[in-house]
Amino acid sequence: MKRERLETKSTGSAGGYSLPELLIVIALIGLFVLFGGPAMADAYKAYKVRSVANNLSLDLRALRYNAVATRSPRTMTINNQADATAPNRYSYANYKGDPITVRIEQWVNIETTSAASIGFNIYGATGVSGSQTVSVSMAINGTRNDRYTISVSPTGTVSTAYSTF
Repeated sequence: MKRERLETKSTGSAGGYSLPELLIVIALIGLFVLFGGPAMADAYKAYKVRSVANNLSLDLRALRYNAVATRSPRTMTINNQADATAPNRYSYANYKGDPITVRIEQWVNIETTSAASIGFNIYGATGVSGSQTVSVSMAINGTRNDRYTISVSPTGTVSTAYSTF
């Protein structure tokens, strides 16, 4: 039995994309980069300041928990951006008693508005009459700055609030 092959004639043109199609795709990619690049950079900066605020509030909550769990007072010292020796850092002792110093991200600033140190007693309270606040801020672009305000109530409740200015 003999098999026959079906042969097709070549039209003479090679398959692929034409030059105008490639130029349109490159132009679209350029537009996406032109308009999406600055927005992505702003989103990254906003993420950095949010991350620092979340880490600081988490460390405050852990410090309060450790004060109650170990029945020993715990204190966090906060150095703001104007501190001459160690700016934009905070330090505390962990649950083992080891000293921990956290230096925050570059361009993010700690603005202490009412507290250079926040302490918790063995019951988890701060022992002060009013709320203690710490602000973390960063310039996102020429017209937008993000700020997270971390408040610690006299009973030891840690809360955060977001604002732009």
